This record gives sequence, C-alpha cells and structure tokens, in this order.
Amino acid sequence: MQPFHVKLSLFTTACLMVGSMFAAPIANAAERTIAELVDAVNGTPDAASREAGKKVKLRNHTKGFCTSGYFAPNPKLHDSLNIPFFNQNPIKVTARFSLGGTNPKLSDKTPGRFMSLKIDGDKENLNFVTTNVPIFFASNLDDFFTFQTKVKQGAEGKQWLIDNKPDAKAFFNYLTQQPPSPSFANSRYFGVNSFLFTDKQNNSIAGKWIFEPVAGTAALSASELANLGDDFLKAELLQRINTQPAQWDLYIQLAEQGDEINNPTVLWPENRQRILVGKVVIDGKRDSDPQVQQCDKSIFNPLLLPKGIAASDDPILNARTAAYVESFIRRQ
Repeated sequence: MQPFHVKLSLFTTACLMVGSMFAAPIANAAERTIAELVDAVNGTPDAASREAGKKVKLRNHTKGFCTSGYFAPNPKLHDSLNIPFFNQNPIKVTARFSLGGTNPKLSDKTPGRFMSLKIDGDKENLNFVTTNVPIFFASNLDDFFTFQTKVKQGAEGKQWLIDNKPDAKAFFNYLTQQPPSPSFANSRYFGVNSFLFTDKQNNSIAGKWIFEPVAGTAALSASELANLGDDFLKAELLQRINTQPAQWDLYIQLAEQGDEINNPTVLWPENRQRILVGKVVIDGKRDSDPQVQQCDKSIFNPLLLPKGIAASDDPILNARTAAYVESFIRRQ
C-alpha cells in the first residue's frame, strides 16, 4: 500500500504538471478538452459513469504488469547524435507490459501488445509509450475522440469508422493481419509519434523510436492459440527472464524530405535510415524496488525528455501527458 503522503505528493505534482489543461481545450482542437478525451477512452460520457469509473480506478491498459532491467547505450551513438543522456551506462529501466483497453480480463489471445518504459539516468529521464502497431488510428484529437467513442459501440461503431475514417480503416486492416505473439519478448514495438533529435552539428532531425526484439518476432498459429488460456503473457515473460533476459535493440528511424512528421497515421518506408541507440535488457533483478512495485500507480510521460530530444508538433503526442495525468488523478 502506498503511504498517504507519497500519494498526496504524486497528486500535487500531477496537478502542477497540467495546471489548467483539464478545463481548457488543447490548441488546434478547441472542440475537445482533455477531460473529454479521457472520458472517450474510459467510456464514461456522463457524470454517473465518470463517478463509477473513479470508484473502480478505471484506466486504459488496465491489464498489465511491471518488471525491471537496464538500458545499455550504443557507445558509437555520440558519433551521430548529441544526446548527453546516453553517455552513461548502464541506465536503470522500469517496464510495464500491457494490453489495450479498460477490460482487466481481456484475453491475451488478442493481437495488441504494449510496452512502456522509464529509463532513469543520474540527472535526466526518458520515458517511452510504445505499441506493436506502427500506425495510429487518428491524426488529430477530434478523430481520436470519435474513434474511442465509436469503438465503444461495438461492431456497428467499428463499421462506421471503417466506412467514414480512412485512418481508422488502415489501422483495423493492419490489426487483422497481425497474429498474436506468444510473448511480449517476440514483439516489435513502435513509437508512433515523431521526436526531434539533435545531431553533432546541433541541427534537429526528426525520427521515430523502433524496438526490435533480439529473440526475433513470432506468431501463434490457430492450433497454438486454441491450446492456450486467456492469461499466458505475464507468466511467460516472468518465467523467461528467470533464465535469460528479454532484450530489444532500440533504433531511431530518421525521416527524409517529404515525410510527414506530425501525423502518426502515416507509416514511413522501411528503408529509412536507422541509428542504433542501444539495447533494452529486461531481467527482473530490480523487481523488489518500490519504484518497480508501484509503477502501476504512476504515469509514463513520453514528453519527459533529456537534453538533445524534443517533441514534434504532433497533436496526439502533445496531448498525451495531460491526458495521462487526468487519468492518474481520477484513479486516486
């Protein structure tokens, strides 16, 4: 149980982080407030459902668990980029693996996989929020709201999105071609939003995060799925790291002239140049640390960035922190 004074401190910090954002509309999307976006994700469109959601601490990515490891930067990274954060080694990692949605009993047989990371250095921090689907379903907050509202309506709402929202249709098409993986360790993870990275000449270059599994990707066949229960992913990963770590190589995929930087629904070509940033190693050795045990009670803030990395103008990216904090406060 988290001590009251720690909870109060977290609550106060969260409030200061967001300020008046909860009541005010986000720029470029004046028709939607952060509170409305969180309601759309949670399926709480009115006061009664919102209060009911608070009582059960409703949140996205409800089904998930925390573990730990470290990050080993590529020693040659400084030949390409000027990001002092990566000059230390190793850097401790707190990880949360999850499924999407607010259903705590969602089957692991569904294709979605998510990995969030806190990489905590000596003086700076870097957080990641990633998914195994490289494209997002909305390019702006109004379409995000519409998507989340319609999917809560079931098959009819999904069909409406397919018929009326090309970005949502592309997202669903990708999902239908994505078989479930047997392990979180066998999934690629993508940061769908772009960031700006400082190169050695102190110029800004746009790029996206990509995590490639060292163990390789794998997919479950129909017969393998039939022999599995609905809750195999957590046990599989924790058992796996008892004998050998789960590992991912982290890359930055660089944009080229003409690539859309601020639209997360656009998939850049696979042949774009990549820079190896380093390796994520999940070994569970810090799982007894309070920070790891309490990671479900915190947020993973993708805008918590070290010197040399800045946010792009992607409206989806720039709404994330305020939405995560709003959701966090509702769960207190």
